[in-house]
Amino acid sequence: MKIIILGYSSFTGKAISSYFSSMDGVELVYVGRKDSGLCNVIKFEVASDAELVDSDVADLITRLNLDDESILINCISMGDVDRSEIDKNSCKIQNYQFVATLYNHLKNTNFKKLIHLSTSMVYDGNNAPYDENSNCAPVNFYGATKLKADEFLLSQEDSRVMVVRPITMYGKVESEDRINPVSMIIKNLKNHQSLKLVDDILVNILYVGDLVKAIEKLIEINFSGLINISGDKVYSRYSLGIEIANFLGVSEDLIESTTLTEFKTVADRPLDTSFDNTLMKRSGIHPQTLTQVIPSLL
Repeated sequence: MKIIILGYSSFTGKAISSYFSSMDGVELVYVGRKDSGLCNVIKFEVASDAELVDSDVADLITRLNLDDESILINCISMGDVDRSEIDKNSCKIQNYQFVATLYNHLKNTNFKKLIHLSTSMVYDGNNAPYDENSNCAPVNFYGATKLKADEFLLSQEDSRVMVVRPITMYGKVESEDRINPVSMIIKNLKNHQSLKLVDDILVNILYVGDLVKAIEKLIEINFSGLINISGDKVYSRYSLGIEIANFLGVSEDLIESTTLTEFKTVADRPLDTSFDNTLMKRSGIHPQTLTQVIPSLL
């Protein structure tokens, strides 16, 4: 099995690499814009000029040397929601045009799976919990471009295509990685720094390692189509902070409850995008609890 990680240096890409690199019979191919000491790295960056995307992707497909054991996992995305609202052209190119172009060049080639990672931001946050049949109505440009890519891929009715929609994720971060809610809270509480955490943003937050195990399971059962992946317990950032403080034995007094209105953002945020993860469970995917994961993050 050849697993091709598009965007290997991203938070999720690193987790995928770490998990599958220890497995026998798996060849990893890394695609991304950063140099590294890893073998099998193919340098690639989505062009900022829309007219260059097609030729660049065509060249990438040639360099991948695809066969019927090739699984492509797309982690490439403009994931900064506020930046996406400011630079809509780049967001559209990376989050939609690249995805559509990639599939159009893949569809007549020999490959096993294309796994595209989506986002809970495709939902409006007013009608949780969301399952795979829920109406999508993104409240920001980032969510709109991700939804457009999802709809394009699913409309192809190609059994080799899988759209995996993870909710907000957490895990251990390296210095250059974007911080996530759990890593931020742990860092501040360990340093006995006070925190203001919102109590009106709700998600059943997901450990990135559980996403990777979910991907492995979905490959194993040859899943196709759309699936939402999440943890089981719904948290606000505030309740998340309280649970982490209790686990660390740190005073809850360090944490103050507030609302999203106190923080200025360029893009709107959906308030409650928690998932109904019934299909995930039926597929044999069972996430860990926060307290099970925290020791590995310290």
